[in-house]
Amino acid sequence: MMKPLLSLALIFACLASTAHAQQALTTGADFLLMTTGARPDAMGQAFSAVADDVNTLTFNPAGLGNIRQPEVGYGHESFVSNINYDFVGGAFPLGGWGVLGFGYINMGSGLFNSTANPNATSTSVDDQAFILGWGKSFYNLHVGLAVKYITEQIDTVTGSGFAFDLGLRYRILPQLTVAASALNIGSGIQLVSNEPLPTVVDAGIAFSPVDEKNHKLTLSSDAIYNIATNDQKLGFGGEYWFQNTFALRAGYLFNNIDPTDTGFSAGAGVQFAFFQLDYALEPFSTQGIVNRFSGILRWDGPWVPGGEPNAPQFVTVEETDKTLKVRWTAPRGHVMAYEVVIQPLDGSSPFISAPVTELNYEFKKYLPDTLYKVSVRSVGEGGGRSFLAKEAFIDTGELTFAREPQYGEKGEGVTKTSVTNGVNGKLDVVGLQLSWEAPKDFTPEGYNLYRKSNQGLTEKITSSPKHRNQLWIADITRLQGSEFIVTALDANGKEKQIGSFIWYPAVADLVAFNNAPILKLAGEPEPSQGIYLDWDKDTIADNYLLLVDPHGDGIYEAYKAVDRPEAGKSPTVLLKMEGKNPAYSFIVVSRDENRAWLKRSNEVRVEMQ
Repeated sequence: MMKPLLSLALIFACLASTAHAQQALTTGADFLLMTTGARPDAMGQAFSAVADDVNTLTFNPAGLGNIRQPEVGYGHESFVSNINYDFVGGAFPLGGWGVLGFGYINMGSGLFNSTANPNATSTSVDDQAFILGWGKSFYNLHVGLAVKYITEQIDTVTGSGFAFDLGLRYRILPQLTVAASALNIGSGIQLVSNEPLPTVVDAGIAFSPVDEKNHKLTLSSDAIYNIATNDQKLGFGGEYWFQNTFALRAGYLFNNIDPTDTGFSAGAGVQFAFFQLDYALEPFSTQGIVNRFSGILRWDGPWVPGGEPNAPQFVTVEETDKTLKVRWTAPRGHVMAYEVVIQPLDGSSPFISAPVTELNYEFKKYLPDTLYKVSVRSVGEGGGRSFLAKEAFIDTGELTFAREPQYGEKGEGVTKTSVTNGVNGKLDVVGLQLSWEAPKDFTPEGYNLYRKSNQGLTEKITSSPKHRNQLWIADITRLQGSEFIVTALDANGKEKQIGSFIWYPAVADLVAFNNAPILKLAGEPEPSQGIYLDWDKDTIADNYLLLVDPHGDGIYEAYKAVDRPEAGKSPTVLLKMEGKNPAYSFIVVSRDENRAWLKRSNEVRVEMQ
């Protein structure tokens, strides 16, 4: 009797795992590895850092701390041999006590014959897990834990056991989150023998490069390791929301041991104020296409004081005749009021408004010719504050713009001259060169560069602070008439405005830039943060200057001078990069003996090993 039962258990576990992720089977309770919702399924299981709905119960309990409204979710899947998988879960915010989660998983079959004897008695299989989870947000840090009570029944053989989950999430930036979790920790399930639990550890990252009013794109990745089976999986996912209503998703899952556990997935979703419906499609080779649906129901309240609210979204600021008018969009969940934080980047102290209940605010005490950073945070029941929303920038300089001459135009009667105000600028063979004097009252830790467009929109264009007081913008497309504003950072991270430059290039400079001779540059990564560069020889050059963009924002700094090579040899250099950036971009400029620039190279981006 035991051998048929064990065979039946293996068959059932195999069906459970291949229906979703086709796990290797050397553990008990493999149904715990199934993904509970269509949304993470469609994203290649790369969900532990996203973790902002009830599906986080089985991915990372720390994600419960990221839930602001009560919600319940349900997912169902039907497989071959009359096997069904169901998940019901709920998450309920408790204010300052955190968020409590409940979950129930059932995977079972109807009666079937597990032998070759048509007269044998039919049997059934049934697996269940009851989950109690808790998570809490400490602003940028989320922590969570969960306990599972597991029961398994194969015909007349039953077993039970407990498992524990631990999780962490850390919000590095409003757009960037990392996470780690350990799931299904426990001694095992006692059936015919003690079966170990499918304990896994998971590390994930989620990044939202686009987060606007009508468009949001999130990219995520998870590295998953199954301790019992030695499976190592990599999941990659993407999710795009249009107007926070319609979603498209795609993912890819790779398994180092089982090639059948490797493949693409896709899906879609729709959400309204109270309901979300998700769909996933998984083309697995052993089962064909697997279709899956799940849903989440949300509602308002009751609200318990003390919890952290969500941050507002889509902050905008514009200058009117007498005020700076700030607007934003309400977040999901309960908010009592908002505080507006206005930071002048001239070294003076920030202004924090009294709590306001409307979704707009007018600031009247602003100064002209000043760059401001503006953000908003939510105030919840009991006084809890959210983190600051993604900031907006505005320069209150009073400038009007006429029509700009386009490339190749002579510009009769419309050509304007550039305006220097503490920052100098000119167009050279590389692009727009900006330079300024370092501040004398403190030693700067770095510089940030902002751009104010012809339409009056101000944005930060340095992704990370630069360390030199001379920069080049290689791509000058649509920069005519822009105002560039430079700020310096002190040791405490405060910014102080250095000055600005408004650029109106002469047509002759544009023609010379477009016709500048080009050197061919190539680059390859070397071990231990090394980069090998080689380029065409300029026969009249005395030396070369390397420019580097270490952050991928298209803004270059002078990096290294290279002497003229020996006769008959091509210019080459092996660089040892001190940072740990994933990629670097380079431009090489040839110079004569007086350091006058002759030729520039193409841009080369080198991905590090």
